[in-house]
Amino acid sequence: MSIILLGNGVTNYKYKDLPMKDKLTIQLVLACVMAVAGLVLLFCGFWVAPEGQIHDSVLVAFGEVMTFVGALLGVDYSYKFKIWRNRQHNEPQEEK
Repeated sequence: MSIILLGNGVTNYKYKDLPMKDKLTIQLVLACVMAVAGLVLLFCGFWVAPEGQIHDSVLVAFGEVMTFVGALLGVDYSYKFKIWRNRQHNEPQEEK
């Protein structure tokens, strides 16, 4: 899986080669998007009349799954960020 970052120009990275900070940023954005998408689908299950295309129970079930996955990614992000931050503070700083 390749990721293109637009920070300092267009660069093509492999996910495993990214620094931990970029991995955490991607995970946080993904968790937020999935949680919001899940909540939107949950509310759509209440407001959308069944027109024969997507039953409201499917929307609600998928919304619950998306919300749960978003929450799991968010919790995982929280712990990974704390570990990363502790490692950053414990490393000796180089003198310039």
